[in-house]
Amino acid sequence: MTEVDGLAGRVWKILEEQAPGAHAVLLRVTLRREVAEELLQELLVKMAESKGFREAREPGAYMRRAAINLGMDWRRKRRRGAVTAVDVELVDGGRGPGEMAEAGEEMERILDAAEGLPGLEREAFVLRYVQGESYERVGEMIGKTGHQARGLCHAAVVRVRKVVNHE
Repeated sequence: MTEVDGLAGRVWKILEEQAPGAHAVLLRVTLRREVAEELLQELLVKMAESKGFREAREPGAYMRRAAINLGMDWRRKRRRGAVTAVDVELVDGGRGPGEMAEAGEEMERILDAAEGLPGLEREAFVLRYVQGESYERVGEMIGKTGHQARGLCHAAVVRVRKVVNHE
C-alpha cells in the first residue's frame, strides 16, 4: 500500500465515523430526510477532496461546520417550501400531525433567522439549539470554553428572536 492509499484510507475512515453526526445536523437544519441524504453525499465528496479537511486538527469539527454551512446554503437557495408533518416528525416525533406542522413552521422561521447569524454564532446556535449539545460540548466543538459558547449562544438567540418577532 502506498502512502497515498494510506492517507485515502484514513480520510474515508474519518468520514465514516463522522457521517452519522453530519447527517443528523443536515436533517435538523433542512427538516427533510431526502435532502439531508443528498447533502450528506455531497458533503462526503467535498470532504474527501478537501485539503483543509485532511489537514484539520479536528476533522469532526471541520465536517460539522461544513454540514451546517451546506444545510444553511440549501435553505437560503430554496426559500420556504411547504413543511409537512412527515418532515417535522424527524425532528419532533412526539406530537400529533397538527402540532408537528405548527412546530415545523416555527422551526422554519427560526432556522431562516439563524441563516443571517455570523459564522461562529450560527455554528454555536445550531449545535446547541438544533443538535441539543451542552454548552461545554459546543465549546469543545468550536474551540472555545463552555462559558464562551454560552455567550455566543446567548448573542445568537437575541439576534434570532429579534428577526422572528419582527416578521
